[in-house]
Amino acid sequence: MKKTKDGRRRFSRQFKIAAVRRVIEGEELTAVARDLELGRELLWQWKKRVEEKGEEALWDVGRRKGEPQRSADSIEAAQQRRIAELERLVGRQQLEIDFLDKALRRVEELRREKNDDGEAASSKR
Repeated sequence: MKKTKDGRRRFSRQFKIAAVRRVIEGEELTAVARDLELGRELLWQWKKRVEEKGEEALWDVGRRKGEPQRSADSIEAAQQRRIAELERLVGRQQLEIDFLDKALRRVEELRREKNDDGEAASSKR
């Protein structure tokens, strides 16, 4: 068991699973909480999470709230999705660059056509 900087206890995933299994197997929730020196409400929340989402929903020490433990496959899949998203973004940006480049060329051509009377342009942008 680890403690946070403010002194609160942090429990490992294995500890949480073992505690919940004791309750699921028939021991009184209050008795298990007292035996493990846990709050009843905390143990009840762990049990509810396991019943609703399975043991995978119990996080290990150091995980942020709402962040499930991820397997190597899910991490790789997330990375592939991120790569695809970034490639789409690059493609859109390239289209914008191409469009703006063509628009700039067209504006410069029109400007030259206006100033073909032999006189100097009024401004040099």
